[in-house]
Amino acid sequence: MRRPGRAAAAAECPAGETRTGGGATVIAGNSHAERYLLHETQPISGERWWAFATNTDTSNPGTLKVFAICAKVVSTPALTAPVSG
Repeated sequence: MRRPGRAAAAAECPAGETRTGGGATVIAGNSHAERYLLHETQPISGERWWAFATNTDTSNPGTLKVFAICAKVVSTPALTAPVSG
């Protein structure tokens, strides 16, 4: 969101990692923070996180930053009961 208007962006987890959460923030330029609105942030297809924001200030740009929280999923061995003899 480098100029007035609308912006949408997405962040994606690296291959081999699973999305566990995410979010977004709008960073105001040299203007009033209430002119930069984060409207929606949500998980989307695959391992991605998406956000949408607007900027109503016609003279100052802002920045939309989106992030995905990712983790490597590790398989665990199956637990077995001891065999009694």
